[in-house]
Amino acid sequence: MNYKTINYIKTNPLVYSYLREDSSLYKNLIRNPLMIKEIEELAKKFYKQTREDKIKRLSESIETISTLIDVFK
Repeated sequence: MNYKTINYIKTNPLVYSYLREDSSLYKNLIRNPLMIKEIEELAKKFYKQTREDKIKRLSESIETISTLIDVFK
């Protein structure tokens, strides 16, 4: 693994914590440091930080607020 990849892992808390959860991915990074972007995508899916997850949480919040407004009418 090169220094650029190591520095990227240390500065990106999402990737760092995901690699702590699944340390077997370090082996893949050592063999192919370009896999860091794929691991970042896996981390976003694991921690539900993708665009789809954010939209889903927003729609659930809006639905909850509209339900509360209907209850208080």
